[in-house]
Amino acid sequence: MQLYLLIATGTAGLLTLTFACGMFCYWESLKQAIDVIDASADFLAGTKRVILVPGLFFLLSLIAISAWAGSMACVVSLNEIYPSEIIPQGRDLVWDDNVKYMALYMLFGILWITAFFEYCSTFVVMVSASTYYFNSNPNDEENLEGSAEVGLGFHYAFLHSGSIAIGAFIIALVRFIRIVFLYLAE
Repeated sequence: MQLYLLIATGTAGLLTLTFACGMFCYWESLKQAIDVIDASADFLAGTKRVILVPGLFFLLSLIAISAWAGSMACVVSLNEIYPSEIIPQGRDLVWDDNVKYMALYMLFGILWITAFFEYCSTFVVMVSASTYYFNSNPNDEENLEGSAEVGLGFHYAFLHSGSIAIGAFIIALVRFIRIVFLYLAE
């Protein structure tokens, strides 16, 4: 019993020594990480309206997905429907090649649109955070904490919507290829 207690104490002591050594060696990195977290918390505490930005783009994504689902139902209805021979009162859907391509085209479209909304949201939050940082002035007591300009973020997102769309296209293309290969793997 004493041997187990001695081994447990030695292991705990070794882990404590390793942790203390890590704290000593990486003290500056740890301090910098704490400063980043503190600045992020100050940004969120000072700019509550930035929390609504992802919610707005989520709502836009839901609207787009709802419209897409209705459109996809219309595309699927272009296929031939026959009575099922296996399931009573069931139906079999025979996919036409042109309809398959339309469905794949629509799948890529919704991936692109949702990626665009996702990265517009990210862009607005990034602009808001950077304006908060650059509007802060540590030497001025009145402007110690800067103000985030969320409206400017939306303005820049509108101006740079082409760049965001190209980036979203690349992300959508990668996601589409991934979905196609997952489907082919099964």
